[in-house]
Amino acid sequence: MLVNHIETSYGRSILARELEKIGEYIVLTMEPAWTLGEPFFRSSPPAAVVNIDSLDQDKLDALYERLSAGTLREGVRVVGAGGGTVLDAAKYMAYLHGSVPVIIPSITSTNAPFSDYISIRRDGGPFGFKVDGYPKKVIVDPELIALAEPRFNRAGYGDLLYMQTALQDWELAHSRGVGEPPDPKIAGEIGALIQESIRDAAEIGAMSENGICKLMAYTQRSTELVTANSSMPIGAGAEHLFAWNMDLLCDRPLIHGEVVSLGIVIASYLQADYLQDSRWRELRSALDGAHVRYRPDELGVSWEDIEQALLTVEAYNQRVRGYHTVFEHIAWTPTLLERLKEYVYGS
Repeated sequence: MLVNHIETSYGRSILARELEKIGEYIVLTMEPAWTLGEPFFRSSPPAAVVNIDSLDQDKLDALYERLSAGTLREGVRVVGAGGGTVLDAAKYMAYLHGSVPVIIPSITSTNAPFSDYISIRRDGGPFGFKVDGYPKKVIVDPELIALAEPRFNRAGYGDLLYMQTALQDWELAHSRGVGEPPDPKIAGEIGALIQESIRDAAEIGAMSENGICKLMAYTQRSTELVTANSSMPIGAGAEHLFAWNMDLLCDRPLIHGEVVSLGIVIASYLQADYLQDSRWRELRSALDGAHVRYRPDELGVSWEDIEQALLTVEAYNQRVRGYHTVFEHIAWTPTLLERLKEYVYGS
């Protein structure tokens, strides 16, 4: 492992055994995760079940004050059982409590279990902070995760393959005289991770218990790689810029991993005009093999939505992110947009 402050346990039906070891605890969760997961907690029930409906810092601070005056005494553990929102809330609550959070993902489409970042909201906008070396206990029980809607679990595959397009943005930036070249060791680790992930696309897409464990283990590796190299441009690339801009422009919620997957399809195709091998066919084939939804009709977005996001993505980047990606080299023309549209909607 690249980091040693995260204790992770993988295995079928391990949740009850692991809960017995931690002593008294409260669990932070939300629906439908608790409805699906509650039977796993019956042998070691929590002192309290706390529903999380917001990551607003003021609300979380007020919740912590109430809990710390009651059930969340010294020695009581904070457990998060659910998706990214719940897990970030649990990490924040344990951070305030000065204890090690117990993280139980109920879905694969989040890297929150393994990240040193705690993502909440402040003054109506996103706010995150990193706690280097922040210890966490993570319990991955594929029996629990398999109860979630497979579509949501498969979406996590996109948030794994993104490392390839992010690495290629790094290569492209250096080839254009911006920044240092990709570190050979980091590039090698990303290449190995992506190759293994592509190899296991079908098993991950089948959402077998082994496939779930592999996807979570690969997500842990990718997150730890980013954590250990936080100054390197591997945390996000063009694919995430596209997804974030789509989120801003669309008036309906989108599944993050699916929009990132569409971003991978688009970014790798565009990168092929600048790099010898952007693996664009291979990446799209892997997404298909894992049954990830990324086609516009499946996501409920139109080509007009996509085109607007593409035409404004670099302005968004310059205003908010400041990344160096393939988008800064693109001169959008009707011909290019039509070619890209044919590729996106093609088989």
